[in-house]
Amino acid sequence: MSENKGILIITTAADGKTAASAAELFGAASSAAPAGAVNAAVIGTGTAAAALETGTFGVSRAFAIETAERLPGTVINAVISAVSALKPYLIIMAEDDLGRDLAPMLASALQTAAVTDVVSLKNENGQTVITRPVYGGNALADYVIETEPQIITIRPKAFEPAAAGNGQTPEITELSLPADECSVCLVERFEVKQEGLRIEDAKIVIGGGRGLGGPEGFAQLKELADLVGGSVGASRPPCDQDWWPESAQIGITGKVIAPDLYIAIGISGSSQHLSGVAGAKTTVAINKDPEANIFNSATYGIVADWKKVLPALTVKVRELTGN
Repeated sequence: MSENKGILIITTAADGKTAASAAELFGAASSAAPAGAVNAAVIGTGTAAAALETGTFGVSRAFAIETAERLPGTVINAVISAVSALKPYLIIMAEDDLGRDLAPMLASALQTAAVTDVVSLKNENGQTVITRPVYGGNALADYVIETEPQIITIRPKAFEPAAAGNGQTPEITELSLPADECSVCLVERFEVKQEGLRIEDAKIVIGGGRGLGGPEGFAQLKELADLVGGSVGASRPPCDQDWWPESAQIGITGKVIAPDLYIAIGISGSSQHLSGVAGAKTTVAINKDPEANIFNSATYGIVADWKKVLPALTVKVRELTGN
């Protein structure tokens, strides 16, 4: 029988607050039916305070790794120290800029395996069965990692966030990083100003594709989004052509979203894009091509020119909302 027990959650923090995805990581942990305690390692700035915050999710021991850069090569030895102290059977982190690089590096260092972009976990006969999309999101595959610790990254919005409670005060260990820890250094940081809701946080998202024909169409999408309290996203081609900011690109190479309502306008529906909106509760597609792939995944479809449908829809929304 394995000596590894419990789960280690690796999350990030900024200015003393854990990332919004932290609750989803703890939600995923509950799906794995842990044998032993759930503990945490917090990477970022203000990590001592953020580590204390993880106690609301039942964490009994937390490691604070203070660094402004959050580069995987910089923090990996500190993370390995946390793993050595805790000996978890499962390590969970987010499928984000840090997790995508840290998971395989950590698996190599610990001589184990990692599964990325996980959308489901379940316990069968004492084994953790891990599910992730394959073939561009057209199918799902189950995996079992036979070595420990098992390492996974979870897709944003794939798991219900755990509810924070009164929790407990975790034992906090601060791990320092040597100045020359990594051969890769952060040279420059660019901050993109965000206006309005981020597409990953919005309950209503209106996405535009190449079919809009140019940036002018996105102004109309923004008008409708403002009326319904939503946000505007785009498939990859409009972002590549600078019609809409890259930060709002939807899909495997962009943001993965799970809004209550997704309205896709002028989007053909590549597998990469559809994989990014698979979690949407309701999808409405507007496209003049009746053979567009987007209709295969849409809850409702309108085969028509968006230039006729969108103005009429906007007028009706104004009428219903009184704006």
